[in-house]
Amino acid sequence: MENDYDRVRAGIEFMTAYASGDDMLTRYISEQRHENPEAAAQMLDGTAALCALLLRKAAGDTGRTQHEILQELAHGTNEHEQLSDEGPQA
Repeated sequence: MENDYDRVRAGIEFMTAYASGDDMLTRYISEQRHENPEAAAQMLDGTAALCALLLRKAAGDTGRTQHEILQELAHGTNEHEQLSDEGPQA
């Protein structure tokens, strides 16, 4: 992956699959394993457990759904990336 946005986006995709249910998660994992078996295994073990815990906590704390939180993170990250790409305004 080339930049932080791509890394965050990949995490958001993984957690969106997780929050969408077992079928979506299974498809996502299958695709990842097909592309790079080592990366998928590494991602699944530690990151999924931590992200799932954080996402459940954030949803409980805010009263939002897990999907709303993920959409908000995606939107905020995209805005930040766009601002970073534009550089300082003259």
